[in-house]
Amino acid sequence: MSVAPPMSVVVLTTFRNGQVEYIEIEIHCPPESMIACPVCRTDNDNYATVCTHCKAFLQNRIPNLNLFETAWKVIESPRAAFHDITIAEHKNYSLFLFSLFGIPLAFTNFWYLRVGDRFQSLLDLIIWAFIIGAGTGLVLGFLLTAVYHLGARLMGGKSGFRSSMGLLSYSLVPVVFTLVFVLPVELLTFGMYLFTSNPHPYTIKPFSYVALVGFDVAISLWALVLAVLGTKIGHQISTFKSVVVVALTLCVLGGVFFLSPRALPMLR
Repeated sequence: MSVAPPMSVVVLTTFRNGQVEYIEIEIHCPPESMIACPVCRTDNDNYATVCTHCKAFLQNRIPNLNLFETAWKVIESPRAAFHDITIAEHKNYSLFLFSLFGIPLAFTNFWYLRVGDRFQSLLDLIIWAFIIGAGTGLVLGFLLTAVYHLGARLMGGKSGFRSSMGLLSYSLVPVVFTLVFVLPVELLTFGMYLFTSNPHPYTIKPFSYVALVGFDVAISLWALVLAVLGTKIGHQISTFKSVVVVALTLCVLGGVFFLSPRALPMLR
């Protein structure tokens, strides 16, 4: 038996025999987080695919996620993308995206620590960044998702662990794209000097350096906004709570970023 949804009242004014008459019409409107069954009109959760009362289908079933279609949808229509990720039965490619995310993170760590003089060549540095980054990304996938999911649940989030992993991993799509579209430009522009302090890459090409670093920062902020939006949609919590959850996850990521050099002798 369905619960009565919120009600709105519409007041109509009519004139009859020179007198004003008021007619009140009650309209029952389901909340935004509910979806009415087209068969029995029972209110269901917005992410339900089958009616809890009559078992009728409420929306298209999504058994699997297509990597490229979903990634592009995150860029083009993030609300719809995160909705699809939440209701998908399998959160495909989540760990793969985390692994790819680890690679630009490793390059960023090498850039921050200025470790260029500790490698024999740029190719050597690139190989190590890919190896360390891919492995670190997989470990971070589970660690960050655990923190993110715990925070979301404490804030009243409704989705499960797999949905949390899907939402978080696909929010990193802009950062993953930099691996293909931005990092090659940076390496071709500065080479090994991107990871050295003598000379600093800024002294070589100031405008290019500031532009590329600024673009990286903008991409990172974009990913954070997507993470907040994905949390709000997938876990059905407020924007403020979503910001808190993402901020907590970001603090853990920052801790890993600054503690990682102690675990790798070549970065000390």
